[in-house]
Amino acid sequence: MCNGYSCHHLNGASIFRLIAENNALKLKMREMEHTMEKATIEIASLRAEVEKLKKEKGNLLTEIRKKFKPNIKKDSGAKKGAPFGHTGRGRENPKHIDEEIEIYPETCPRCGSKDITVYHKLFNEKITEDIEVKVKSTRYRIHYGYCKDCKRTFYPKGLIPSGRLGPLAQAISGYLHYQGVPYRKVAGIFNDVFGMKITHPPLMGYDNKFGEKGEELYKTIKELLRNSPGVNADETGWRIEGQNGWLWVFAGKEAILYKIDRSRGSEVAKDVLGEEYNGILGSDFYSAYNSIKAKGKQKCITHLLRELKKVEEQSYLSEGSNDWKFCEELKDTFKNAIELGNIGHPDKLTKEKVINEIMRIITMPVEDKEVRRVRERVIKHNNELLTFLEHPEIEPTNNLAERYLRPSVIMRKLMFGNRSERGAYNHSIIMSIIQTGLLNKKKPLEVFTGLLNGTDTLFAGMPP
Repeated sequence: MCNGYSCHHLNGASIFRLIAENNALKLKMREMEHTMEKATIEIASLRAEVEKLKKEKGNLLTEIRKKFKPNIKKDSGAKKGAPFGHTGRGRENPKHIDEEIEIYPETCPRCGSKDITVYHKLFNEKITEDIEVKVKSTRYRIHYGYCKDCKRTFYPKGLIPSGRLGPLAQAISGYLHYQGVPYRKVAGIFNDVFGMKITHPPLMGYDNKFGEKGEELYKTIKELLRNSPGVNADETGWRIEGQNGWLWVFAGKEAILYKIDRSRGSEVAKDVLGEEYNGILGSDFYSAYNSIKAKGKQKCITHLLRELKKVEEQSYLSEGSNDWKFCEELKDTFKNAIELGNIGHPDKLTKEKVINEIMRIITMPVEDKEVRRVRERVIKHNNELLTFLEHPEIEPTNNLAERYLRPSVIMRKLMFGNRSERGAYNHSIIMSIIQTGLLNKKKPLEVFTGLLNGTDTLFAGMPP
């Protein structure tokens, strides 16, 4: 017989005690299962954090390798130097020789004997070029004359340069300044090199003269740009009287124009190019260029590729995810488009195929906020990304404008902008004339002297 307190199947143990132990074990099992669930969630969270830290470590290592990459090139096995048969290039000898010096042997270098027979027709020849530093002082005597008709005495005006410096010295001072040398240091160079004791205030006055003389040329450059088939535009920060302003550059194939303005709005671009520009406008994605009506536009693909790379690095996109695939495939497509525009494509890639590929990529489902922002940019400017394939003379990047910003950016680091509105206006005019002259193979010094003499050396020889 079994009862609740004693059962022969349990060797006399109590059934109630067994049930209580069973309930206690079930309770303990539930607690262990709950603990396991918490541990599983925590392990998953830690694993995700580890993966994130691994990616961050990889990005940091990549940046470190970029900054501290040793300057060691792999040996490709190719012979160093110019290829076989390459014609050597060196400095050309001057066409005109100003001075000839004959050097004869006097003592034998081996035994010291002075009994030397000179071979006048056997010699080595070497030509050197040097600079002759010479200050030229000129005295002008302006004679008076008497007009028998007017019954008045007069003397001729406007035939000699104004100021104490001659036109060449003024031109050199302007050239040095717009190569990034402050006027105080220009005065020091004149004193140390040429022996001319001058101060910097007159040099600043000559700067105003260059600006006034160059106003008409500046207008001509603006008209050239307005009628050019393509212009690239960009802007950078510039200080005017200690206040924030902007230096704009508009670069074409025949002319370069700078404009310093306190505004970064679209009105500046409209003032240069007009309300409607009958050419291709190349720029970055800055919104001020969106309101310009142009025949066509080309947005800088390099800016877009940099943005995609930045999004990949900062958003920690998982390799293989839709967001990661979007960035990688879009980068490859635009790189192929640039290759197609430059030299064609080995896989017979066409513009239609590039467009279809871009349309396929931008319809991919993406989740990351930054990736969606880039996708919206591509959709917004879809008609302005491949213009260079229809117009081969247009570059797919905005590198042209960025290159012409560089000289002024270097000046900004040395002189921190302009100290007056007039100085900013002069800078716009003179830098436009210098860079346009260089573009048309005109020497800056020649352009400066032409400004002072009132002769147009900038566009001389160019078709109207």
